[in-house]
Amino acid sequence: MGVFSGLEGSLEKYVDSFFKDNFGGRVQPIDIAKKLAREMRDCRRVSISNIYVPNQYTVFLNPADCENIVTFSSMLAKELGEYVTKKAAEKKYTLTGPPSVKFEQEQVLPAGGLRVTSEFSEAPPEKDTTPDEKPIEHTQRFRPVKEYTRAEATSPACSSLQVNNGPDQGEVFQLKAASIVLGRHEDCDIVLNDSSVSRRHARLELHRGRYTIVDLGSTNGTMVNGIRIGTKVLGAGDTVTLGITTCTFKVE
Repeated sequence: MGVFSGLEGSLEKYVDSFFKDNFGGRVQPIDIAKKLAREMRDCRRVSISNIYVPNQYTVFLNPADCENIVTFSSMLAKELGEYVTKKAAEKKYTLTGPPSVKFEQEQVLPAGGLRVTSEFSEAPPEKDTTPDEKPIEHTQRFRPVKEYTRAEATSPACSSLQVNNGPDQGEVFQLKAASIVLGRHEDCDIVLNDSSVSRRHARLELHRGRYTIVDLGSTNGTMVNGIRIGTKVLGAGDTVTLGITTCTFKVE
C-alpha cells in the first residue's frame, strides 16, 4: 500500500483536487508528509538501544490556506498521524507517545507556504525496561548518547548568547549542548523571564559545528537580525530576538 492508505481511497478524490484548485498545486498532502518525515529524521534522538523521535507535529500554513482546509483538517490530520506511525516503524524509530498532527496559521508564510515543527510528548526514557518493569519516571532532560558526544567534539569554542535587552539583560548563556530549548517554561534549557516569550519558544540545534535556531511555533515569533524566521543558521554577531528579549550570538 502507498503512503496514505486513506488518501488513496475516500480522501484522495477530493483532498488532492482541493489542494490543486485552491493552492495552485503548490501544496499537496504528500508535500506535508515529506516535511513530517524530514522533521522526524532531523529531530531524532539516539540512546543506547533506541532511536527516539517526536510524536507531536504542528503544520503551519498561510492563514487563508489554513481556513480552506478547516472542513476536513481533522480527517487529514488523522491520516498524517497514521503516516507518522508507519514511517517510524519503517525506519525502526521509537515514538515517545501516540502521534498527533495539528494545523495552525502563520501570518508570515506566503500562499502555499509550509512549515513543520515537532515536540516530544515526554522525554524519551533514559533506561530500557523489561516487559515486567514499568517505565521509570524522571525529570531530567534527555540527551542522546551518540549525538551529544559528537556535538561536544565539534561545537564552536565558547559559543554564547548575551542578553542585551529585556528582563534578563546582562545574562550570558554558554552554549554547550547539541540541542538547547529556549523559553519561559522552567523545564527549558535556557529560561527567559519575559512574559512575551512562549513557554517553549525556540530551539538551538548544533550540526557540524554551527548552531541553527528553530522557532517552535511561538506566539510572537523568532527574529534574527530583524527578520522573522522559521529556521536560520547563526553566525557570530547575529542578533536574536524572542519577545522583547534581544540577544547577541557570540563565538569566541
